[in-house]
Amino acid sequence: MAITDIVRPGLRRNEPVSENPVSGDRSRTAAWQAWGTTASVTVDDPAALNVARRIVSRQFAAAEKAAARFRSDAELHKLYRAGGRPVTISPLLAQLVASALAVAERTDGDIDPTVAAALTAHGTIGADRPRGVFPACGSRPTGTRPAPGWEHVRLEGRKLQVPAGTTLDLSATAKAAICDLAAARVRERLDTGVMVRLGGNAATAGPAPDQGWRVRIEDRAGDLGAEVFLTPGAAISTTQIGPQPARSQHITLMIDPHTGEMPLPVWRMVSAIGFTCLEATTYSTAALVRGTRARSWLSQMWIPARLITTADDELLSGNWANHTTPYAA
Repeated sequence: MAITDIVRPGLRRNEPVSENPVSGDRSRTAAWQAWGTTASVTVDDPAALNVARRIVSRQFAAAEKAAARFRSDAELHKLYRAGGRPVTISPLLAQLVASALAVAERTDGDIDPTVAAALTAHGTIGADRPRGVFPACGSRPTGTRPAPGWEHVRLEGRKLQVPAGTTLDLSATAKAAICDLAAARVRERLDTGVMVRLGGNAATAGPAPDQGWRVRIEDRAGDLGAEVFLTPGAAISTTQIGPQPARSQHITLMIDPHTGEMPLPVWRMVSAIGFTCLEATTYSTAALVRGTRARSWLSQMWIPARLITTADDELLSGNWANHTTPYAA
């Protein structure tokens, strides 16, 4: 499955935002716009905030330059011109592709980075994104069909080979993966507890505040927001489908790679907690395509998750309820 953000024009990168997306002491949090959404970093030590912000913003900018399909200068576009030949890519893009392939294998292809051409074939996706807006290695849009399959992508070190006509879309995993990398980098460089957020993804590293890392889940389609508290090293990912708020200036589109169609709507928002942000987004994103099977799948693995149906019913799995109250100091 692909969850892709369709970015509308007019959003400036690295633009500071006035609101603080993380509840708590503003002196420990910096927030700005990156990759079409809100980014932020929160540190346990206020003295480390400015340097942490620079580290995280550079990580996010590098990942966007490498993997954002809607940037004409993105490194990912080298693949579209390669015609199926192997291409040497940057270490960062190689890491993001490797993460996407690992998630595809773990979910039996429910999250598949080769689904981008299916997005093209799906047709008009918004007033300013008509059919054909997605590059597909020079191929013309075709009728709806399953994704070519992640198994056909060959990555050996920094050598990446994608079959001609196959387009990669890393949006379902890259933002989560870069949150993990950025949090680890801040922890390594500054020796402080840190939480890094990008859109619905949040990753932590190092010690947490006494009551845990406090994360507000915003519900863009209603009043079913929530608040959770993460233990040190935990991460959370929330995936939502449909139009996003005017500030973010993008919509989110989902395609089932097994069919090339949008899956039957069962959930409109899924949040999951994991040991890494990449793990958490694997659960939250795959749940949307698995539909009615998602809750039993998550429950069998005892994954803390919160699922909101299209009728606004709330269902929980694992020990989600344990994360809704502050931890004891």
